[in-house]
Amino acid sequence: MTQPRCTIDTRRLAELPLFRGESPDALEWLLDFCRMENAPAGEVLLTPERRNERLYIILSGRVEVFLSDSTDNRHTYLGPGSCLGEMSIIEGAPPSATVITDSDCELLVIDGSVLWSLINRSHAVARNLLYTLSQRVRRDNLLIVESQQQRRIYEQNAHLDALTGLHNRRWLDEMLARLSDRCRQNDTPMGLIMLDVDHFKRYNDSHGHLAGDQALQAIAHVIRANLRPTDTAARYGGEEFVVIMLDTSPQDARGVAERLCQAVRDQDIVDNDGQALPGVTISIGLATLQEGRDAQALLAAADAALYRAKESGRDQVAA
Repeated sequence: MTQPRCTIDTRRLAELPLFRGESPDALEWLLDFCRMENAPAGEVLLTPERRNERLYIILSGRVEVFLSDSTDNRHTYLGPGSCLGEMSIIEGAPPSATVITDSDCELLVIDGSVLWSLINRSHAVARNLLYTLSQRVRRDNLLIVESQQQRRIYEQNAHLDALTGLHNRRWLDEMLARLSDRCRQNDTPMGLIMLDVDHFKRYNDSHGHLAGDQALQAIAHVIRANLRPTDTAARYGGEEFVVIMLDTSPQDARGVAERLCQAVRDQDIVDNDGQALPGVTISIGLATLQEGRDAQALLAAADAALYRAKESGRDQVAA
């Protein structure tokens, strides 16, 4: 089957960082060997679990990059003009990170064999690719770290909770409906955890609000350290948190919830002076996406399960 000719303008192509310095006319041949694709928010583009044979160039939108060898679930964001997947093609190895679209994205897709042709026939492309790779090597052995400017932009967009560093309620309201709709359309499983700190008001009253803030930050750390790259967490409000688990069966979701419950029990909490504070426990409500259940119904089901966990004595998981 003949692949349809890519509709991107060669002048726009020449403005992308990978093709900087190459003339639009010299890139005309590439239009027969590349394609444009639209990827909805929440789509996994790259993962260490599967080999990659594609180079993605972001034309619009933003992706989130999770470092597979990072112990604190470190992540960053990449926007228009950025390349994805070139290192795995050059190495002939699976990607070193998981990349998920953070918003609806328009992507230019180039197969690995075409990328090698580009490198062989264009000194400009080879030079730009070398520059891109050297930049990443200089970032501590390919670890991509968010710059302070990226952090400021993200906070200005009001998608981060200032205390915990997790996503906030605004982000959850925007993304949960989109992700649940997509899972229903693709008939893929999805789990949702709602967790609440046990007796948090009593903790604040006994130890002070600063101690309560330290406890919430400790729980956020536990969440980040115990979730998988494709899981996403948000502070729902007060002492409540929500975790979205894509492509997760009910059994696996239960395992994640039990692991979180135990990890919070084991977590040490200290104040700003390094003095030990009392530990806390959490109650967890677990729900899964089912036929006829939209995002709000999914949240309501998790909230009802959380209520059952509290009624049954707290410090446990209920579904």
